[in-house]
Amino acid sequence: MSTIARKPNRERPVNWTSRTIVIILLLLLVLIAAIFWRYRTAAQAVQDEYFMADEIILVGTTADLDALIQELQTVNDNISLTLDPNRSFSLQTLAPPAQQTLGPQTVASAALQVGSGNAACTQLSRDLEINLYQLTGSTDDVEAVLDAIAQTTAGSRVLADANWVIGAPWSPTGSPWSPTGSPWSPTGSTDQGQPTPATMNDYLNQWAFRTIGLADAKAVNTGPGLAPIRVGVFDTSPLESNEPMAASIQESATQNALQVAIDHPEFINTPVPPEEGSPQDINVANHGYFGTSFIRELASASDIRLIRVLTRNNRGDLATLNHALLQFMGQANEEGIMTVVNMSLGVPPLEPFRPFAPLLNWEFPPPFELQRQLNSLETVMQVGECLDVVMVAAAGNDSAQSLKVSNYPGNWGTVLSVTASNQDNQQSCYANDGDLAAPGGDGGPSDPDVREPVACEPKLHACVNMGPNCPYAVIGYVHPNTLQSSDSGVTHHHWVGTSFATPMVTGLAALVRQLNPALSAAEVRDVIQCGTVKPTTPQEVPVINVGRTLACARSLNN
Repeated sequence: MSTIARKPNRERPVNWTSRTIVIILLLLLVLIAAIFWRYRTAAQAVQDEYFMADEIILVGTTADLDALIQELQTVNDNISLTLDPNRSFSLQTLAPPAQQTLGPQTVASAALQVGSGNAACTQLSRDLEINLYQLTGSTDDVEAVLDAIAQTTAGSRVLADANWVIGAPWSPTGSPWSPTGSPWSPTGSTDQGQPTPATMNDYLNQWAFRTIGLADAKAVNTGPGLAPIRVGVFDTSPLESNEPMAASIQESATQNALQVAIDHPEFINTPVPPEEGSPQDINVANHGYFGTSFIRELASASDIRLIRVLTRNNRGDLATLNHALLQFMGQANEEGIMTVVNMSLGVPPLEPFRPFAPLLNWEFPPPFELQRQLNSLETVMQVGECLDVVMVAAAGNDSAQSLKVSNYPGNWGTVLSVTASNQDNQQSCYANDGDLAAPGGDGGPSDPDVREPVACEPKLHACVNMGPNCPYAVIGYVHPNTLQSSDSGVTHHHWVGTSFATPMVTGLAALVRQLNPALSAAEVRDVIQCGTVKPTTPQEVPVINVGRTLACARSLNN
């Protein structure tokens, strides 16, 4: 038998180069998919932070709005708009204003530049409506609907807005500490920026009141013959519960220490609240009540109404703010009462989009094409000017992040924009530029001889036991409803921000109107700016002063 020799069994050589290429390509595809998923997820989250889904705001006459809604069907039959009557307003409901006349003209985009006097008012038709619409068709993309409106003939006669979120992701221009756009960079401990208890004595004797000359206001604001004044504070509510959709609540002026009427209507809709325990989950329910402290001291005889337009997390929407402002101004106008409006809130310009932070700080444009024009709010400000309302707004607390321009609506001509000053009448390190300043505390070094660069950060923790002279804060009232059980007996806190400089200017405006009811809103603004303590160095800013302002008012009267 013959034996067949077998060749040794050899494995077929593997082409490692090809396999490696395939693996690398697969890994690259997975990485690209992960990056794309992360970008899309972050983009959607950012859109939810900036504007409300499925809602738009339209400004126009009744006839033009009706024509637009019909014409949209020919552009895209998937678009359907349903009016939300609870957050819509028609100027036909306004009583004839005391000093101005609304003209017969229709509104076009060029006519809505805010300006004072009759010229601005004649551009406002009494048929004008500022309405919120729900996107009830199969096309619910806000950008797509606004783009379709721009393609219509009627759209050229109508102003269209997204229903922008106000508050988040930015600070309430005076938050204690929040990485969601607070006046500081998010690098310090939470304890540094939490409101710090103070006493009634600290409050009455604080440096802020000495700086503005509060004693001059006390000498005249309780005398006979003061004209009735109503002040609207549009802010958070101390009655806010932990529920994002709290029921309608009201508290009369006799039920709290500041004698402030709190109007707490139920929100029709609010932005989704931040995740519990997240950096955005701040509680500033006391923010609005704290600010009213300064209005009450400066104009003690005024009728102050705190109107909730933000949740305890400082989240709200533009349509709610528009409607609340128009209702307040319209009611006061109908009753013939002069008014001042305080807005310790603001909407800053759009920020760069950082979808891969904190791992990568790459910046992209915002993930949508919408421009923050705020046409509807600008129209509301114009209506306020025509109704002779003094508008005061916070400049914002973004300058520690190099954003110096005043936030909306403070950067519009008929709105007094208020920045914050420190004990040296210098602009606070965190504060954006404004028309004028009032004390708001600071976050820089307390020693003026310090030359080394020092971070701009909250130092409220240092105010403990410093009494009325803590340079890092101002002192205001707190509402018992906002205190923990362990804080029983606490009546005042230290806090910081342009939010609390703003009501000092608002209170001064109310005092001027009480003493000089013949002055128009524009004249009140001029008188307050006339009365500021003028800067003597490049670092100083014009800071309000009661005595000088009253002297300017007397001079104008003469």
